[in-house]
Amino acid sequence: MSKRGNGYGSETRVNILKKVKVGGNWNLYPAVVEPNGKLRDKVRVHGKGELHPEGYYYIEWWQDGRKREQIKDRAEVVDRARRKALELEANRAGIETVQENGGGKGLTVAEAVASYLKDMEPPQREPRTYQAYKHCLEVFTNNCAKKFIQDVKREDVLAFIRKLYELGCGARTAYNRAVIVSQLLKANGITKLLHNRDWPEYVEPIRPIYEEEEIEALLEACDNGERVLYLCDWSSRQRDALSDVARYRLSHASDPRNQEAALRVQA
Repeated sequence: MSKRGNGYGSETRVNILKKVKVGGNWNLYPAVVEPNGKLRDKVRVHGKGELHPEGYYYIEWWQDGRKREQIKDRAEVVDRARRKALELEANRAGIETVQENGGGKGLTVAEAVASYLKDMEPPQREPRTYQAYKHCLEVFTNNCAKKFIQDVKREDVLAFIRKLYELGCGARTAYNRAVIVSQLLKANGITKLLHNRDWPEYVEPIRPIYEEEEIEALLEACDNGERVLYLCDWSSRQRDALSDVARYRLSHASDPRNQEAALRVQA
């Protein structure tokens, strides 16, 4: 039998196999998943692709020893493999999951969110980005009327956007958080729920641009402490300039009293 090699999941792989007849014998071989994510009854036999319309598909994973599940409907195979991988990764992270029932519900919304956030934990993403995603998805989880992620529909995302407005969010914030929820849904195979007219509309403000001489005049009018605060604020707006603790220094050769002013701030 050829080596498995089409698995889903980063840590816990779920392979797609098909039991076909080769040389008079029925064996399991890795299914060939097309670039568009579809199955076309092709399997890889000894490293070579072959067409085999006969037989059934299986998904295979390791959990207390190898486990397999037969899936009769070809259209469901790739989605079931992906959902099983998400379930196993959630379990691996210590999250108890609801086992699939006959209706194939799969992961709950909370489980899908936990699995999605697991892949975003620092240092994979900046701590500030992770916290923003976590807060957004917690609001979505707590207010979503559906239990299972696969049941989430357009009206659920629209309800989430309305909730954001109720919480006092502006249109731009609502738009950005709707994007985060859409990314979560896409990771679970749910796409294109919102129509173009559904997205919050906002206008980017035109921000004033200060010339160098204007900034110098502002700093000249400040006392030492005010200069430090201004420079700290400006520097903190550049994400790459901050670490857990950042040190800011000022040097003003023209004034001995301001030879060096230092401020230690917690990022």
